Amino acid sequence: MPQVYIGRCRSYEQAGVDAAIRQAVAALGGIERFVQPGQRIMLKPNLLLLKGPETAICTHPAIVQAVAAMVREAGAVPLIADSSGGGTSHNPRSLRSLYRISGMEQAAAASGAELNMDCEGLEVPCPEGGLVKMLDVMRPATQVDAIINLPKLKTHGLLRYTGAVKNLFGLVPGRVKLGYHTKLQDAARFSEMLLDIVLWARPALTIMDAIVGMDGDGPSAGRPKEMGLILAGEDCTALDLAALDIIGMDPATVPTMRAALSRGLTSGRAADLEILGERLGDVRVPDFDAPSHGSFDVTLIPPGIRRWLTNQFVARPHASGRCTGCGVCAENCPVGAISVENRRARMDLGHCIRCYCCHELCPQHAVELKRPPLVKLITRA
Repeated sequence: MPQVYIGRCRSYEQAGVDAAIRQAVAALGGIERFVQPGQRIMLKPNLLLLKGPETAICTHPAIVQAVAAMVREAGAVPLIADSSGGGTSHNPRSLRSLYRISGMEQAAAASGAELNMDCEGLEVPCPEGGLVKMLDVMRPATQVDAIINLPKLKTHGLLRYTGAVKNLFGLVPGRVKLGYHTKLQDAARFSEMLLDIVLWARPALTIMDAIVGMDGDGPSAGRPKEMGLILAGEDCTALDLAALDIIGMDPATVPTMRAALSRGLTSGRAADLEILGERLGDVRVPDFDAPSHGSFDVTLIPPGIRRWLTNQFVARPHASGRCTGCGVCAENCPVGAISVENRRARMDLGHCIRCYCCHELCPQHAVELKRPPLVKLITRA
């Protein structure tokens, strides 16, 4: 029975976070279960965009600092590393800006952790992969003894929810991610690939930042949501299952959980988890808002009518009046379906694959996901 620890932590005040993290790790058997002296340990936060901690887009630096300090105390070397989207992990200058703005630079200085500056990727075998047998991963992930996964609890445009499983997609180098979106254009196949990454990485421990999560239209344009929680465990799918129960989101509507269920990696029932710390019933967030555009899985529909159904039921990206024409969306569109005309992004919906990279990576949060007219009519009925 997979164990998931749930603890309360009301703010990001460092002393309180340190205590909450230590309590979580102690409940799971102590740091010595996961880290050995002399090891090199990658700390993998969610560093999606060049945004500060107050936006709730990235894993908060207080979490990373607390974990890094524990790793150092255990006699190991912590390395803070992520390969985020939007081109921010292509070169050392961009990485330094990301670390500075996200607060990782300060967390590293305070804890004695190293900051990864290696932008290169490697192709590695994934023998346990159900879909992908060779993976592209950032080189530092192949040079450490273990990975500690530090996700942020947020909603997500393509997958409805992002947490422990989805956070490890950040091991894929920079814009190499775009190739995965191009090849795996539906949520079901994309989720299978995410599970393959989990099976390759096998993080020793996952600690989720749910002190302030994000609801609404995440993972970058939603609303910070105060939850006051820390979740921890060894099993990524179990941790996500507990998180979904807390926010009231049906696992059957989350493609990563459906994929995990089909592979036998989870029962899909929170009742099958061994919950340590707080009880699930005491920490649920009844007013957590799912993405406004909803989701519609067309992967089981014959290809001949799939495009029509996609246009009728799946949310469409649209550049709002906040668009500045910066071009980040066009640069990161896997299929080249975006152009910038008269300082405004234009989406070619005929070629759009609905991966929502534009929505996820827009620095101005100017890309909105609009429900098609048929969906609006149905939901009003």
